[in-house]
Amino acid sequence: MATKSRAVSSQGTHFYIEAASATPVTTVITGISKAAKAVVTFASHTYVVGDVLSFAAIVGMTEMNGLDGIVGAKTATTVTLENIDSTLFTTYGSAGTAGLVQFIETCQHKSYSGFDGQASEIDSTTLCSTAKEKNLGLQDFGGMSADLHYVEDDAFQVEAKVAKREALPRWFKLVKKNKYIKIFEGYVRSLSDSGAVDGTNAGTLAVTITGEVYEVLGA
Repeated sequence: MATKSRAVSSQGTHFYIEAASATPVTTVITGISKAAKAVVTFASHTYVVGDVLSFAAIVGMTEMNGLDGIVGAKTATTVTLENIDSTLFTTYGSAGTAGLVQFIETCQHKSYSGFDGQASEIDSTTLCSTAKEKNLGLQDFGGMSADLHYVEDDAFQVEAKVAKREALPRWFKLVKKNKYIKIFEGYVRSLSDSGAVDGTNAGTLAVTITGEVYEVLGA
């Protein structure tokens, strides 16, 4: 009998953190649409689905400057941004660059979990209510954690410690075996270090997620 399970093996999952101090490689922009998912046009580009781009020096649609966009689709000359709604932005004028945000990968992670935050319950009961009435607040993705081998000079862990010290958010990416990419921004709350007899140095990375978590299908 043919199996019906679509379970995906976790083995082969890649884990990345933004390299905040790295200088992005930039490409000149030739156009930006006003759309629920902004489309950015270039003469040509080499971006792929799952890339994160930072925007600067745009004339006209200045609302884009300083934003980071997640590539959710692409053609030879365009990228569609999964997370930027430019519908109400000023019309694009000219110029501007997109910079490719750089990431650092670790191969020391053993497991991960999280993304289980819950929206707040808002009590909207009145004295005329016959039962409790409730609304939900904004969606909350909570946080995520990853168990890993603690390695002092692992570039990913070094960057995580910098992020914790600076108390500034970083982009993270989980690239799964089925090519789906989970992309999110978060604050590093802690990176623990523990050891035991007949064991290896182990740690747990704890990240508080800020904003939405995006899932795109890579190549």
